[in-house]
Amino acid sequence: MTPNANPPVGTVGPAPTADNAGVGAQHVMYPADYPPLEASAWAGWPSEWATPNTWSQGRAQWVSELDIVFACIDLNARIVADMPVFVTKGMQRKTSPPWVANPQPERYSHWGEFMRQVWWAYQAIGEAFILCTSRYEDGYPRTFMMMDPAYVAVDTVTPTADNLSGRTYSIGGQDATADILHIRYASWPSDAHGHGPLEVAGDRILAAKTFTRYASDLARNGGIPWAVLKHKYRLGAEQAQRVKAQWIKSARERMGAPAILDNDMDLQVLQVLPKDMALSDLQKFTEARIAMMLGVPAFLVSLPSGADTMTYSNVTALFDYHWRATLRPGSRYITKALSAWLLPSGTELELDPTSYVQPTPTERVTYYQGMVSMGAMTADEVRASERMSRLDQTPDTVDTGEVFTHAGS
Repeated sequence: MTPNANPPVGTVGPAPTADNAGVGAQHVMYPADYPPLEASAWAGWPSEWATPNTWSQGRAQWVSELDIVFACIDLNARIVADMPVFVTKGMQRKTSPPWVANPQPERYSHWGEFMRQVWWAYQAIGEAFILCTSRYEDGYPRTFMMMDPAYVAVDTVTPTADNLSGRTYSIGGQDATADILHIRYASWPSDAHGHGPLEVAGDRILAAKTFTRYASDLARNGGIPWAVLKHKYRLGAEQAQRVKAQWIKSARERMGAPAILDNDMDLQVLQVLPKDMALSDLQKFTEARIAMMLGVPAFLVSLPSGADTMTYSNVTALFDYHWRATLRPGSRYITKALSAWLLPSGTELELDPTSYVQPTPTERVTYYQGMVSMGAMTADEVRASERMSRLDQTPDTVDTGEVFTHAGS
């Protein structure tokens, strides 16, 4: 076919040269200043219709549109990001590298901001891309940051001795394979991308959005009447409006007194309750299933759990279940990937969950007494576990143990 006369805008083409610098190098899909439009509903859009699931700057559009999805992922991300991070070797804590405080000071305010972004991408999208921006002399990353998944292109290639993963990564048309850490939620050898739990929840997300729109439409349209006034004769539009106005006026004036109806009119109370008309039970069930797929107990996001009253003895047991079933496996999956990328063999990056699942002081005292009595811990180790200095030390002279160092920067 003969191409049209439009000037080229940098579509797929050869690598840039001195004559066509920037043209064809970025594999442009659309002008940078004019991103593609996203489907949106117009005024009067029927509640049973739905716009297609599209992607906006690497994030699923329905993540920000459906409150239960945001609430669940945000809860998990906030808890994990709040946990202190430390480095261990042979079960002993070591002084951590500077990036434990902030992996990229020019971009993040602290480690927690970085960890939140990683968890959001890991659980909402199914994959997180972390880019090394500088290295120590020994080759380990010195600073790093998370990339928007929309900016990272992943391709599969035949595995070689230099690239056993069989994947290549590029950012803006430039190869970044050697500097990218790719953490995938669910993976498969022949699939270059990771896949998150929300990818299989499309129907439930659509149902939850439909229920939400249906409830909002009911509210905007005056809600559900609890009763109707039935007249003996057929009334015209003007007569019906006059009767309704009289009813409203008398209801305001009677101050709770019983209503008086003439022989030609009857008050019929509807048997269908508003909560049944709003399909609230179905909406709660659907949102509870979405919360389950995201690993959040329904109770923590104000949803009915449907579980037996003896499932959790108290809130502490609920937090412990949340940590064991979701947060610990997910966070360890992420920290193990970071450890293999950032630290020498045998050194691990770990999170301290005590801020979320810490036992009561009485339980901790009983535990420490048993450990000290059997010789497994000393009094100084108990103080260290409780972040207390020894009696003969001041906070400025506390021993920090072995210092973790790199060979230059």
